Amino acid sequence: MLSKCPHCHKDLQLTEAQQEKVKQALAALPEGKTLKISCPLCREAINLQKDGAPLAAAPTAEAENKPPENRPAAAPPKPVNPPPTPPAPPDNAWLQGGEEQVALDEVIKDVPLAMVLVADSGLRQQLSAALEGLGYQVEFPENGTAAKERMRFVNFAAVVLHSGFEGGELAASAFHQHMRKLPMATRRLLLYVLIGPRFNTLYDLEALANSANLVVNEKEAAKLPLILKKAQHDYQLLFGPYLEALKEHSKL
Repeated sequence: MLSKCPHCHKDLQLTEAQQEKVKQALAALPEGKTLKISCPLCREAINLQKDGAPLAAAPTAEAENKPPENRPAAAPPKPVNPPPTPPAPPDNAWLQGGEEQVALDEVIKDVPLAMVLVADSGLRQQLSAALEGLGYQVEFPENGTAAKERMRFVNFAAVVLHSGFEGGELAASAFHQHMRKLPMATRRLLLYVLIGPRFNTLYDLEALANSANLVVNEKEAAKLPLILKKAQHDYQLLFGPYLEALKEHSKL
């Protein structure tokens, strides 16, 4: 006869009369059936088989969620790592020290034409003086349509575009989209410079994101000759060996 509750594991403390009544009920129990009684202490139902053994109780929700004693609880999910932080814009304090502090050679020669698309006359004059000082011949198309048409017939070595030249944001500029879609055979021969109030001067990551070789903040326009020399130097380091290899290959 069952003496302990399978739920609370305490003694049932059944009287003799109660035990006799349970025995009689079990004896009269059909095969395959169970006798249901309640624990007088925890009130949980106990199903007794014909031989008096309790039927295994279904695990409670708490028991199902509790990890086995011989197995550690599942490790909590690892936190998702935040996206990497892009590098900060470069420190351009050296620009304030003058040209003598940066030993850069004029490395690009025999590139006669440069195109400047800037509406502000003062900034346009500064750009023109800086480019002419490096040996460029400068042109000033009236609008983006005229600039694209001019590029159909002339191979420009440098193009300078102000972010607000076409009256809106750079992303909406039809000429900027034209520059981004140029064939690589043309694009690799061309120095593309973006200038505007929101750019970080000489920030290579920002230039790459905008498909340009160089970005310049218009507040640093007075330093354009030095900035453009630096851009020419970097351009030669990046594309010079490749262009030389292409030239040698074309002779084969």
